[in-house]
Amino acid sequence: MLRHVTAPGGVTVFTKRVVRYLLTHPHGIDYHLLYSEEAQREVFEDLPATHVVLADGARLRWDQVTAPRYAERNGLALLFNCKFSVPLAAKVPTLIVIPGREQLAMAHVFPWYNRWYNQLLVPAFCRSATALITHTEIGREDCIMMGARPESIHVVPHGVDRYLRPASEEAKTAVKRKLGLERPYILFLGGITPLKNIGNLLRGFARVAKTHDVNLVLAGFKRWSFEGELAPIQELGLQDRVKYVGYVPDEDLAALYSAAECLALPSWYEGFGIPIVEAMACGCPVVTSSGRHAAPEVAAGAAVLVNPADPESIAAGLSQVLDDPKLRMELIAKGLVRGPQFDWDTTGRRTAEIIRSVANAPAARPGVLETPARVLVRGGASVGAAVTEKIARGFNKQ
Repeated sequence: MLRHVTAPGGVTVFTKRVVRYLLTHPHGIDYHLLYSEEAQREVFEDLPATHVVLADGARLRWDQVTAPRYAERNGLALLFNCKFSVPLAAKVPTLIVIPGREQLAMAHVFPWYNRWYNQLLVPAFCRSATALITHTEIGREDCIMMGARPESIHVVPHGVDRYLRPASEEAKTAVKRKLGLERPYILFLGGITPLKNIGNLLRGFARVAKTHDVNLVLAGFKRWSFEGELAPIQELGLQDRVKYVGYVPDEDLAALYSAAECLALPSWYEGFGIPIVEAMACGCPVVTSSGRHAAPEVAAGAAVLVNPADPESIAAGLSQVLDDPKLRMELIAKGLVRGPQFDWDTTGRRTAEIIRSVANAPAARPGVLETPARVLVRGGASVGAAVTEKIARGFNKQ
């Protein structure tokens, strides 16, 4: 299920990398990619698959009725959705990706309609899904807290693109010139949303800016409530010290990470935190948040952890990296080991193994189709194993 595949964010990064792996390593599997509108099919139109546009503007109806109806009518063996939703009454086994419980733990930062949807339905999806993929051990615990059966959960980490490695001095100079970055800079990369705690990052940076000749660069996409998140720039008089550069294309990312003094990601909650391992792979020190979420697990001792609720703690963590050359070199060395441990091919291969196991497993609940292994991955691919496995992916777009 792929209706979310044109939306920005870590879920879409995971979706694109995994679907491409599955379609370029089919191993006899026939994939169906399910979209809710025509424009979405452009993302994978260069790849061999059955591309299906099931036009339906009502997201919940598309998830719960339109996509599963297609699966049942076409005898598919699995519905796979990478984003927070599976049909609750489908006669087809389902596979869902749930990074963690950020929608519940941080419910207050989401728009009201998302709060209603998340609190009511995400636990139901966890209980209903035949199998779940999460990205960390803390994510596994979260899924269990939301009602998932422990034996149904599979931990599959994100990857790091292989082009994300330390950039040359020439490349770093070029990207700074391109983006107009004259001072040394601290980098934030991600969605500008309340979940990322931009407000406290700005308050912490304001303290650092008083004593350090360094700017803050905000790179990424604007999402809900971004105006409120960026308001402290004006309130704190940081207009000349904070630069928003927007979306940065893939070809510039390695140089942008490599040229930064550090990555600052003091999020309230991370389901994984792709920028953490991307920055590490590029030789960029990382400052991220402590707490009960994925960032400390993903960092694995190779980052400075700060209290996201305390701007003083954020400022202290940033100052440590800026002022302590020994610490900086230790973080870089640890990160260069940690970052490249994550690989999208491994992510794709492990996902394919889970798809095959679920598609070929005996029916686990009444009503599951008794035809040979055919799989529907909603918004994504359909996996056919020894027999004709069809996986149609429908990835939600929230």
